[in-house]
Amino acid sequence: MTTVVIDEKTTKGKKLLEFLKSFSDEKFISIEKEPNETTKKAIRAAKEGKVTRAKNLVDLMEKLNA
Repeated sequence: MTTVVIDEKTTKGKKLLEFLKSFSDEKFISIEKEPNETTKKAIRAAKEGKVTRAKNLVDLMEKLNA
């Protein structure tokens, strides 16, 4: 197995990814999008219940800005 990192924000990266996706029906390639470390950490925290709860938007903004 080989992992290739493609910068999807660049024109060449978008074109390469589009080309590779054209092989998605084949068995020799699989394209998996994995979240970055910050997102993984946020997902773990949410699963553990470490979230900010608020009654409404005003309450949320007050808690976030505190």
